[in-house]
Amino acid sequence: MVRNAPPTAPDPLGARAPGEASAAGWLARLPAGSAPAALVLAFGLAAILLRPPLPVDETRYLEVFRESLRGSPLLLRLLGEPYAEKTPLLFWIGRALMWLGLPLGAALRLVPAVSSACTVLVVARLGERAGARLAGWVQAALLLPFLGAQFLLFDPLLSLSTWAALEAWTRRRDLAFAGWCALAVFAKGPVGFLFLIPFLWASSPLRGARRGDGWRAALVLVLALAPLAAWALSAAALGGPEFANALLWDRWAGRMAQGADHSRSLFFYVPVVVFGALPGTLLFFRRGREPAPAWVRRFGWALLGLLLAFTLIRGKQPHYLVPAAPALALWLAWKLENERRALGLVRTGIRIQFALLVLAAGAGVFVLPRLGDAIGRRGQELVASGGAWLPLAALGGIALASLLATFRPRHGVESLLVLACAGTGTSLLFVHRLAGALIYPHALASALRVERATPIAYVGSSQHGLYFLLSERDDLEKLDGAAAVESWCAASPDGLLVTEADAPLEGARARLVELTSDVVHASLVRVWRVVERTGPAPP
Repeated sequence: MVRNAPPTAPDPLGARAPGEASAAGWLARLPAGSAPAALVLAFGLAAILLRPPLPVDETRYLEVFRESLRGSPLLLRLLGEPYAEKTPLLFWIGRALMWLGLPLGAALRLVPAVSSACTVLVVARLGERAGARLAGWVQAALLLPFLGAQFLLFDPLLSLSTWAALEAWTRRRDLAFAGWCALAVFAKGPVGFLFLIPFLWASSPLRGARRGDGWRAALVLVLALAPLAAWALSAAALGGPEFANALLWDRWAGRMAQGADHSRSLFFYVPVVVFGALPGTLLFFRRGREPAPAWVRRFGWALLGLLLAFTLIRGKQPHYLVPAAPALALWLAWKLENERRALGLVRTGIRIQFALLVLAAGAGVFVLPRLGDAIGRRGQELVASGGAWLPLAALGGIALASLLATFRPRHGVESLLVLACAGTGTSLLFVHRLAGALIYPHALASALRVERATPIAYVGSSQHGLYFLLSERDDLEKLDGAAAVESWCAASPDGLLVTEADAPLEGARARLVELTSDVVHASLVRVWRVVERTGPAPP
């Protein structure tokens, strides 16, 4: 069996300075990766507590979850209709967490944070096997997966499943490998193969070459489709022919053939990689003098190939690269532990990261007053009263203090990574708090929390189910056209009508009194109360 042993030098970077031993000694006695994993989980939990879900993606997934709790767990629903956009694994895990007593919103939003923390543990174990002891801390400090842990996304779950499969593969735990591969495909569909295949090739030196390994891996990958196929066929049978076509064709092959949502520029991922790989970005430009083992070279080529593949795919989002981050963490960890100049480059990368946070706080002072109607009603009031400056000052102050702390000469590489993770996470807590006040439609949510006897209708878009989620009701009625609005208002005294700015209200305007307005995804939304009015309509 071929293995890559850790470096034999006691400290190839000179990383652990004398003053660091006492601060980090207790960390060394914990299981590999437990300290960085706990830090990632803590900041993920704090984001859930400090910030409500943001429209429209997070609120849409929460509404899918809320509606799918009734009826068969095999069939996801949105606005009462079968929902073909996502696989159900994330929602099933959220349902299991609800059985433990967690509320609906926290149960689903907790999954990415827990998945990200567990990924840190898996990467730390792989790093131990590969001779890269810092891999867990690097994974925790990388900006892109760190942010992914704090939002309701499917990619952290895919990342955990993929890298748990690879960790089992390197240890020759073939049964566990098969199970995790099936979960990786189930987490987000066949896109999981885009990560599993290149990283299986890259990690094969850590497993040790044996005859038949390639065929064994190929067979497992084929069989991993079986649970996904079984669910898809069952859901298609429950959802009907139109849903079956959307699920079995349009969602996958149809998108590849006809284009995709989120179509972006060819160079969209360049800034995502440059900033998402902080604090290790500068190591991309450092050609190592030490001969790298086979797995390091292979991970580098796999990352390049994966970036090229995602660049050619029309649909692009920054978080699509989250499952590739552990490969980068392992690659960076090896460089940190085997190249002497790497420590200085990472220290500079951490300083750049904190400097960007300081600049973001300063830019917010000038940008927020100019956002105007692009933010919610409470956000407008917060900016007008000056209440937004305190979290911006806290963000800038913590980032600046963390930046100054990097100039301590006794900081080694491990303590710098701890500082990067803790300082960035603490700074971002104020961003979450401010974003929740600015973007979440608090006024709309308050207006829609009425008794169930009060009828509610809406004109135009439901904002991907946001009105249903905020009212926690399924009986909201969609109205099309001025005649339908007038007829509903006549039949629904004291009802609530939710409209966008251009809604047709001509005939019904005399019966409506505006209760409040708010902004959802840069669209003005008004809430009206239906009243009995005999005089002319107000202007």
